[in-house]
Amino acid sequence: MSQTPETTQPGGRRFGWEQFRFVVAALLLAAAVSKIVNMAQILTGSCLLNSMPRLVAVTAFEAAAVAYLMVGNRFLSWLLTLGTFAVFVASAVYAMATDRSCGCFGKQLAPETMVIVDSVVLLLTGCLRPGSRGMSSRNLIRQLTLVALMGGLAAGATAWRYEVLIKHERSRMLLADVLVGKPWPLNEQMDPRLSALGSGQWMVLIAHRDCGHCRNMVARYFADPQTHRPGERTAFFAFGYDDDHGRFEFDRVSFELPDSALLSWPHGKPYVVNPAVFLLEDGIVVDAAEGEESVQFMESLMSALQPSTP
Repeated sequence: MSQTPETTQPGGRRFGWEQFRFVVAALLLAAAVSKIVNMAQILTGSCLLNSMPRLVAVTAFEAAAVAYLMVGNRFLSWLLTLGTFAVFVASAVYAMATDRSCGCFGKQLAPETMVIVDSVVLLLTGCLRPGSRGMSSRNLIRQLTLVALMGGLAAGATAWRYEVLIKHERSRMLLADVLVGKPWPLNEQMDPRLSALGSGQWMVLIAHRDCGHCRNMVARYFADPQTHRPGERTAFFAFGYDDDHGRFEFDRVSFELPDSALLSWPHGKPYVVNPAVFLLEDGIVVDAAEGEESVQFMESLMSALQPSTP
Protein backbone atom coordinates (compact mmCIF):
# COMPACT_ATOMS: atom_id res chain seq x y z
CA MET A 1 0.00 0.00 0.00
CA SER A 2 1.32 3.46 -0.90
CA GLN A 3 2.04 5.84 1.93
CA THR A 4 0.48 9.27 2.22
CA PRO A 5 3.03 11.96 1.28
CA GLU A 6 3.61 14.04 4.38
CA THR A 7 6.20 16.31 5.89
CA THR A 8 7.30 16.12 9.49
CA GLN A 9 7.13 19.27 11.57
CA PRO A 10 9.23 19.92 14.69
CA GLY A 11 8.06 17.72 17.54
CA GLY A 12 7.16 14.83 15.26
CA ARG A 13 3.83 16.24 14.09
CA ARG A 14 3.07 15.35 10.48
CA PHE A 15 1.72 17.83 7.94
CA GLY A 16 -0.42 16.41 5.16
CA TRP A 17 -3.66 16.94 3.28
CA GLU A 18 -5.64 16.75 6.52
CA GLN A 19 -4.03 20.06 7.54
CA PHE A 20 -3.40 21.67 4.15
CA ARG A 21 -7.07 21.51 3.16
CA PHE A 22 -7.75 24.19 5.78
CA VAL A 23 -5.15 26.44 4.13
CA VAL A 24 -6.87 25.96 0.77
CA ALA A 25 -10.28 26.62 2.35
CA ALA A 26 -9.00 29.87 3.87
CA LEU A 27 -7.60 30.99 0.52
CA LEU A 28 -10.89 30.26 -1.29
CA LEU A 29 -12.88 32.02 1.43
CA ALA A 30 -10.66 35.10 1.15
CA ALA A 31 -11.13 35.08 -2.64
CA ALA A 32 -14.93 34.87 -2.31
CA VAL A 33 -15.08 37.70 0.24
CA SER A 34 -12.75 39.84 -1.88
CA LYS A 35 -15.03 39.45 -4.89
CA ILE A 36 -18.03 40.67 -2.90
CA VAL A 37 -16.15 43.61 -1.36
CA ASN A 38 -14.54 44.69 -4.64
CA MET A 39 -17.59 44.02 -6.80
CA ALA A 40 -17.75 47.48 -8.37
CA GLN A 41 -14.13 47.36 -9.52
CA ILE A 42 -14.60 43.86 -10.93
CA LEU A 43 -17.78 44.66 -12.85
CA THR A 44 -16.28 47.79 -14.39
CA GLY A 45 -12.81 46.43 -15.06
CA SER A 46 -11.43 44.53 -18.03
CA CYS A 47 -11.34 41.26 -16.13
CA LEU A 48 -12.73 37.78 -16.73
CA LEU A 49 -15.48 38.18 -14.13
CA ASN A 50 -16.93 41.52 -15.21
CA SER A 51 -20.51 40.26 -15.50
CA MET A 52 -22.91 39.50 -12.67
CA PRO A 53 -23.77 35.92 -13.75
CA ARG A 54 -20.09 34.89 -13.83
CA LEU A 55 -19.30 36.76 -10.63
CA VAL A 56 -22.20 35.17 -8.74
CA ALA A 57 -21.40 31.69 -10.07
CA VAL A 58 -17.69 31.80 -9.19
CA THR A 59 -18.26 33.35 -5.76
CA ALA A 60 -20.92 30.75 -4.90
CA PHE A 61 -18.69 27.91 -6.13
CA GLU A 62 -15.74 29.09 -4.03
CA ALA A 63 -17.91 29.32 -0.91
CA ALA A 64 -19.39 25.86 -1.55
CA ALA A 65 -15.89 24.45 -2.08
CA VAL A 66 -14.83 25.91 1.27
CA ALA A 67 -17.64 24.03 2.96
CA TYR A 68 -16.79 20.74 1.27
CA LEU A 69 -13.09 21.08 2.10
CA MET A 70 -14.03 21.47 5.75
CA VAL A 71 -16.53 18.61 6.12
CA GLY A 72 -16.42 16.49 2.96
CA ASN A 73 -14.66 13.29 1.98
CA ARG A 74 -10.89 13.83 2.15
CA PHE A 75 -10.04 12.15 -1.16
CA LEU A 76 -12.88 13.84 -3.05
CA SER A 77 -11.94 17.21 -1.56
CA TRP A 78 -8.38 16.59 -2.78
CA LEU A 79 -9.66 15.89 -6.31
CA LEU A 80 -11.88 18.97 -6.11
CA THR A 81 -8.90 21.13 -5.21
CA LEU A 82 -6.78 19.72 -8.03
CA GLY A 83 -9.48 20.41 -10.58
CA THR A 84 -10.36 23.84 -9.21
CA PHE A 85 -6.82 25.18 -9.12
CA ALA A 86 -5.98 23.70 -12.51
CA VAL A 87 -8.85 25.81 -13.88
CA PHE A 88 -7.62 28.81 -11.87
CA VAL A 89 -4.12 28.51 -13.34
CA ALA A 90 -5.51 28.23 -16.87
CA SER A 91 -7.77 31.25 -16.29
CA ALA A 92 -4.91 33.38 -14.95
CA VAL A 93 -2.72 32.42 -17.91
CA TYR A 94 -5.54 33.34 -20.29
CA ALA A 95 -5.97 36.69 -18.50
CA MET A 96 -2.25 37.37 -18.93
CA ALA A 97 -2.37 36.43 -22.62
CA THR A 98 -5.30 38.77 -23.27
CA ASP A 99 -3.90 41.59 -21.11
CA ARG A 100 -6.79 41.41 -18.67
CA SER A 101 -7.25 40.84 -14.96
CA CYS A 102 -8.59 37.52 -13.73
CA GLY A 103 -10.55 39.24 -10.93
CA CYS A 104 -9.67 36.49 -8.45
CA PHE A 105 -9.02 39.01 -5.67
CA GLY A 106 -10.63 41.99 -7.35
CA LYS A 107 -7.87 44.15 -8.73
CA GLN A 108 -5.65 43.60 -5.70
CA LEU A 109 -3.49 40.93 -7.33
CA ALA A 110 -2.24 40.84 -10.92
CA PRO A 111 -2.79 37.66 -12.98
CA GLU A 112 0.98 37.06 -12.92
CA THR A 113 0.81 36.85 -9.13
CA MET A 114 -2.24 34.59 -9.23
CA VAL A 115 -0.50 32.18 -11.62
CA ILE A 116 2.27 31.74 -9.05
CA VAL A 117 -0.12 31.42 -6.08
CA ASP A 118 -2.44 28.98 -7.84
CA SER A 119 0.46 26.92 -9.21
CA VAL A 120 1.99 26.59 -5.73
CA VAL A 121 -1.35 25.44 -4.30
CA LEU A 122 -1.77 22.99 -7.17
CA LEU A 123 1.74 21.60 -6.71
CA LEU A 124 1.43 21.20 -2.95
CA THR A 125 -1.99 19.60 -3.31
CA GLY A 126 -0.57 17.08 -5.75
CA CYS A 127 2.25 16.23 -3.34
CA LEU A 128 -0.07 15.79 -0.36
CA ARG A 129 -2.40 13.16 -1.77
CA PRO A 130 -4.40 11.48 1.00
CA GLY A 131 -3.72 7.76 1.33
CA SER A 132 -7.31 6.61 1.81
CA ARG A 133 -9.73 6.65 -1.10
CA GLY A 134 -12.74 5.67 0.95
CA MET A 135 -15.92 7.41 -0.15
CA SER A 136 -18.24 6.77 2.75
CA SER A 137 -21.78 8.09 2.38
CA ARG A 138 -22.11 8.63 6.13
CA ASN A 139 -23.40 12.14 6.86
CA LEU A 140 -23.61 12.77 3.10
CA ILE A 141 -26.94 14.60 3.32
CA ARG A 142 -25.60 16.82 6.10
CA GLN A 143 -22.47 17.59 4.10
CA LEU A 144 -24.34 18.43 0.91
CA THR A 145 -26.79 20.58 2.85
CA LEU A 146 -23.92 22.60 4.30
CA VAL A 147 -22.29 22.92 0.87
CA ALA A 148 -25.55 24.13 -0.71
CA LEU A 149 -26.14 26.52 2.19
CA MET A 150 -22.68 28.09 1.87
CA GLY A 151 -23.03 28.46 -1.89
CA GLY A 152 -26.51 29.95 -1.53
CA LEU A 153 -25.38 32.40 1.14
CA ALA A 154 -22.48 33.55 -1.03
CA ALA A 155 -24.77 34.01 -4.05
CA GLY A 156 -27.24 35.92 -1.89
CA ALA A 157 -24.51 38.12 -0.42
CA THR A 158 -23.24 38.92 -3.91
CA ALA A 159 -26.71 39.90 -5.11
CA TRP A 160 -27.28 41.96 -1.95
CA ARG A 161 -24.00 43.80 -2.44
CA TYR A 162 -25.01 44.60 -6.01
CA GLU A 163 -28.32 46.06 -4.86
CA VAL A 164 -26.50 48.18 -2.26
CA LEU A 165 -24.20 49.55 -4.95
CA ILE A 166 -27.14 50.41 -7.19
CA LYS A 167 -29.07 52.07 -4.36
CA HIS A 168 -26.33 54.03 -2.62
CA GLU A 169 -23.79 54.63 -5.38
CA ARG A 170 -26.02 54.96 -8.43
CA SER A 171 -24.37 58.23 -9.44
CA ARG A 172 -21.08 56.30 -9.75
CA MET A 173 -22.41 53.16 -11.45
CA LEU A 174 -22.30 54.30 -15.07
CA LEU A 175 -23.08 50.84 -16.45
CA ALA A 176 -25.32 50.06 -19.41
CA ASP A 177 -27.26 47.27 -17.69
CA VAL A 178 -27.87 49.49 -14.68
CA LEU A 179 -28.92 52.72 -16.39
CA VAL A 180 -31.08 51.76 -19.40
CA GLY A 181 -34.60 52.93 -18.61
CA LYS A 182 -33.38 55.01 -15.64
CA PRO A 183 -32.64 58.74 -15.23
CA TRP A 184 -29.12 59.82 -16.18
CA PRO A 185 -27.33 60.22 -12.82
CA LEU A 186 -24.89 62.98 -13.76
CA ASN A 187 -27.18 65.97 -13.45
CA GLU A 188 -27.43 69.46 -11.96
CA GLN A 189 -27.28 68.05 -8.43
CA MET A 190 -23.70 67.08 -9.13
CA ASP A 191 -22.76 70.14 -11.18
CA PRO A 192 -25.09 72.97 -12.35
CA ARG A 193 -23.49 72.83 -15.80
CA LEU A 194 -24.96 69.35 -16.34
CA SER A 195 -28.57 70.55 -16.14
CA ALA A 196 -28.78 70.62 -19.94
CA LEU A 197 -28.68 66.82 -20.02
CA GLY A 198 -32.17 66.72 -18.52
CA SER A 199 -33.92 67.68 -21.75
CA GLY A 200 -33.61 66.89 -25.44
CA GLN A 201 -31.75 64.08 -27.17
CA TRP A 202 -28.13 63.40 -26.28
CA MET A 203 -25.34 61.00 -27.13
CA VAL A 204 -23.14 60.71 -24.06
CA LEU A 205 -19.66 59.24 -24.53
CA ILE A 206 -17.31 58.23 -21.71
CA ALA A 207 -13.69 57.42 -22.50
CA HIS A 208 -10.22 57.16 -21.01
CA ARG A 209 -7.17 58.67 -22.68
CA ASP A 210 -5.13 55.50 -22.13
CA CYS A 211 -7.82 53.24 -23.64
CA GLY A 212 -6.95 52.15 -27.18
CA HIS A 213 -10.58 51.41 -28.11
CA CYS A 214 -11.56 54.86 -26.83
CA ARG A 215 -8.96 56.69 -28.90
CA ASN A 216 -9.81 54.68 -32.00
CA MET A 217 -13.51 55.46 -31.60
CA VAL A 218 -12.90 59.18 -31.20
CA ALA A 219 -10.49 59.27 -34.14
CA ARG A 220 -12.83 57.33 -36.44
CA TYR A 221 -16.16 58.96 -35.73
CA PHE A 222 -15.15 62.36 -34.40
CA ALA A 223 -12.28 63.46 -36.61
CA ASP A 224 -14.36 66.60 -36.66
CA PRO A 225 -14.95 67.06 -32.90
CA GLN A 226 -18.30 68.74 -33.55
CA THR A 227 -19.76 65.73 -35.39
CA HIS A 228 -23.23 64.83 -34.20
CA ARG A 229 -26.38 63.16 -35.45
CA PRO A 230 -29.28 65.34 -36.62
CA GLY A 231 -31.40 66.60 -33.75
CA GLU A 232 -28.95 65.28 -31.15
CA ARG A 233 -26.25 66.86 -29.03
CA THR A 234 -23.11 65.22 -27.67
CA ALA A 235 -21.64 65.17 -24.18
CA PHE A 236 -18.10 63.86 -23.78
CA PHE A 237 -16.71 62.75 -20.40
CA ALA A 238 -13.00 61.91 -20.41
CA PHE A 239 -10.59 60.54 -17.81
CA GLY A 240 -6.87 59.82 -17.58
CA TYR A 241 -5.45 63.29 -16.98
CA ASP A 242 -2.48 64.06 -14.75
CA ASP A 243 -4.57 65.83 -12.13
CA ASP A 244 -6.69 62.68 -11.72
CA HIS A 245 -9.87 64.62 -12.43
CA GLY A 246 -12.40 63.95 -15.10
CA ARG A 247 -13.26 66.49 -17.76
CA PHE A 248 -16.37 67.03 -19.85
CA GLU A 249 -17.57 69.17 -22.71
CA PHE A 250 -20.79 69.55 -24.66
CA ASP A 251 -21.00 69.40 -28.46
CA ARG A 252 -17.30 68.66 -28.89
CA VAL A 253 -15.71 65.19 -28.71
CA SER A 254 -11.97 65.51 -28.16
CA PHE A 255 -9.44 64.50 -25.53
CA GLU A 256 -7.95 68.01 -25.73
CA LEU A 257 -10.19 69.50 -23.10
CA PRO A 258 -9.50 72.79 -21.27
CA ASP A 259 -8.99 73.09 -17.52
CA SER A 260 -12.34 74.86 -17.31
CA ALA A 261 -13.91 71.51 -18.20
CA LEU A 262 -12.87 69.94 -14.88
CA LEU A 263 -15.54 67.89 -13.16
CA SER A 264 -15.32 67.00 -9.49
CA TRP A 265 -16.67 63.73 -8.11
CA PRO A 266 -17.80 64.31 -4.50
CA HIS A 267 -18.37 60.59 -3.88
CA GLY A 268 -15.39 59.30 -5.86
CA LYS A 269 -14.79 58.68 -9.55
CA PRO A 270 -17.43 56.62 -11.36
CA TYR A 271 -17.35 52.95 -12.22
CA VAL A 272 -17.46 52.65 -15.98
CA VAL A 273 -16.44 50.19 -18.69
CA ASN A 274 -14.52 52.17 -21.31
CA PRO A 275 -15.56 53.19 -23.86
CA ALA A 276 -19.23 53.68 -23.05
CA VAL A 277 -22.01 55.22 -25.14
CA PHE A 278 -25.40 56.27 -23.72
CA LEU A 279 -28.40 57.67 -25.59
CA LEU A 280 -30.59 60.04 -23.58
CA GLU A 281 -34.09 61.37 -24.21
CA ASP A 282 -35.23 64.06 -21.78
CA GLY A 283 -32.84 62.82 -19.13
CA ILE A 284 -33.72 59.11 -19.45
CA VAL A 285 -31.21 56.55 -20.76
CA VAL A 286 -32.98 54.80 -23.65
CA ASP A 287 -30.08 52.72 -24.99
CA ALA A 288 -26.43 52.08 -24.16
CA ALA A 289 -23.39 49.94 -24.84
CA GLU A 290 -19.96 49.62 -23.26
CA GLY A 291 -16.57 48.00 -23.75
CA GLU A 292 -16.21 45.93 -26.90
CA GLU A 293 -19.96 46.09 -27.57
CA SER A 294 -19.76 49.87 -27.89
CA VAL A 295 -17.74 49.54 -31.11
CA GLN A 296 -20.59 47.87 -33.02
CA PHE A 297 -23.13 50.09 -31.27
CA MET A 298 -21.35 53.24 -32.41
CA GLU A 299 -21.03 51.83 -35.94
CA SER A 300 -24.79 51.34 -36.13
CA LEU A 301 -25.41 54.86 -34.81
CA MET A 302 -22.94 56.72 -36.98
CA SER A 303 -23.04 54.70 -40.22
CA ALA A 304 -25.52 57.12 -41.80
CA LEU A 305 -23.03 59.96 -41.28
CA GLN A 306 -20.11 58.13 -42.91
CA PRO A 307 -19.37 59.19 -46.49
CA SER A 308 -20.42 56.54 -48.99
CA THR A 309 -17.75 54.98 -51.18
CA PRO A 310 -18.28 55.06 -54.99
